[in-house]
Amino acid sequence: MVSLWQKLQAKLLRAFAKRMKAKFTYDPARFPLRAVAEQTIATPWGPARALFYWPHSQTATTLPVYLNFHGGGFVAGTPEHDDSYCRRLAHNLNCLVVNLDYALAPEQVFPAAPRQCFAVLEWLAGQAEALGIDPQRIAVGGHSAGGNLAAVVAGLARGHRTLKVVHQLIDYAALDLAQDPALKTSTVARPLLGVGLMRFFMRCYLSDPAQALDPLASPLLSPVDSLVGMPAATVITAQYDILRGEGEAYAEKLRQAGVPVRLRMFEGCDHMFTHLGPDESAEQAWQLMEDSLREAFQVVDVAEAGVRAQHDEGSLHTISTIAP
Repeated sequence: MVSLWQKLQAKLLRAFAKRMKAKFTYDPARFPLRAVAEQTIATPWGPARALFYWPHSQTATTLPVYLNFHGGGFVAGTPEHDDSYCRRLAHNLNCLVVNLDYALAPEQVFPAAPRQCFAVLEWLAGQAEALGIDPQRIAVGGHSAGGNLAAVVAGLARGHRTLKVVHQLIDYAALDLAQDPALKTSTVARPLLGVGLMRFFMRCYLSDPAQALDPLASPLLSPVDSLVGMPAATVITAQYDILRGEGEAYAEKLRQAGVPVRLRMFEGCDHMFTHLGPDESAEQAWQLMEDSLREAFQVVDVAEAGVRAQHDEGSLHTISTIAP
């Protein structure tokens, strides 16, 4: 049961988070877009606010999609913190970026957040024709708590009949909520993400501590065989971050399942470094994410072109054999 004190603490933390500005951002003028629009998406888990970043499309084909989940410990984040980076990805990759403001705890506890995120993914696929997007070229990604949600959503989408997640970006994510935060160590005395804050997040997010054993809460606890067929992953960790170990362990588990993984640990960095710096490391991390998405979108594009070519050749062959 969530106490009134926890709710008050969560509201205070959100107010602080909304005022907080990322130290590493891009000038929006560098990445001009056709439009940035806000839309509320109805889901079984309540309405979800989403920011849509529309590129100046360079082709007549349908756009790939990147669905972004912000951080904030499932409690205090806001999609506006990722605005600068969403603009960059939409412009440079010529894709639609959807930046989701998902259900937050403690008002909506687990599994509201992952289920709502997945519902939005399915909504996008259902609206593919109207939006002009390709439901077979969707990537998901997120930072911290958002990285957790990205991994969960990628798993829920595996084998889906009407959409395909082609890549997952997992940026310094909390992937094992069952482990006592006190056992998550850092090589520095005062890491940015501390034990007390982690415990507060978990008390807000989970109505029962036993829920932490559910792979929908802790993707790292997924059996290896349940990860077979997952989309390729880019996993980013930071040297001083207390979540580094679980990120690297999850990358290894994906590899054991035969999933292509690109793992990079950034030295001299802590939690949220992609937003707070050091600037050089943040830029390198965003470039890595951009390159990974570009490759994923292009690989699917090329594969589909090959299938279409084979189909056309087969059709031509069939016509030639029955023509008089």
